[in-house]
Amino acid sequence: MILSTIFSVLFVSLIILLFIPHTNSKTVQIFSLSVSGLVLILSSCILSGFDFNQSLYQYVETFSLGLNILNIDFNFGLDGLSVYFFFLTALLIFLCVLFSWDSDKNKEHAFNLILLELLLLLVFSVLDLLLFYVFFEAILIPMFFLVGFLGSRARKIRAAFLLFFYTLFGSLLMLIGLIYIYSKVGSLNMEYICSFNFTEFEQKCLWIAFFFILCVKNTHVPFSHLVTRSTRRSTNNRFSAARRYTFETRCIWFFKI
Repeated sequence: MILSTIFSVLFVSLIILLFIPHTNSKTVQIFSLSVSGLVLILSSCILSGFDFNQSLYQYVETFSLGLNILNIDFNFGLDGLSVYFFFLTALLIFLCVLFSWDSDKNKEHAFNLILLELLLLLVFSVLDLLLFYVFFEAILIPMFFLVGFLGSRARKIRAAFLLFFYTLFGSLLMLIGLIYIYSKVGSLNMEYICSFNFTEFEQKCLWIAFFFILCVKNTHVPFSHLVTRSTRRSTNNRFSAARRYTFETRCIWFFKI
């Protein structure tokens, strides 16, 4: 229940932030810092209570959609790798909220950072590859606003569009790979995929597809030039860590797959 509690706290806090006036910046600051601090405490409880001697997913929660569409349910859980990054996400967003305390657009910063935290935590805990794809691409929405409208450097609008379309279209090859996996396995649940025996040729093709996305998302050669141009002209130093960390989430799922 602790994962659903964290997601519920973040979701409700986003709704509450919508109704707080822009002029009441002190309330926004205290509220956003309290929410991110509470999530950090709950994430610390998860990390401290995690049993690293087990190889199975822990803190597993399942929410059924009640429909047999694409055999998709909301399955969440943490393994020995993602639990560290779950905690690191909560810590990093807490620091970003703290460092943006004196921002001129405090409400917009707080809203996008908490939304970014919610999506990142969903990415690290979801056990369905399609939902992972949806949540990860949804991260582009708060990143677009942080870069394009809340950035502090010149040409930030152009940088936001470069970042958005480059990362969005760069994920199409991964989507093709997910469709192929679903056609073979009949499910995109990580536990089912791990127990399915792909041929050596299929494994190589899927590896190439996911590795290509890894290079695109994490600015490796020869794909580094365009995304580097956009990110360097985007936000100020307070959000550069969160921006870079968002790209590195693709690395974690690449190693898990």
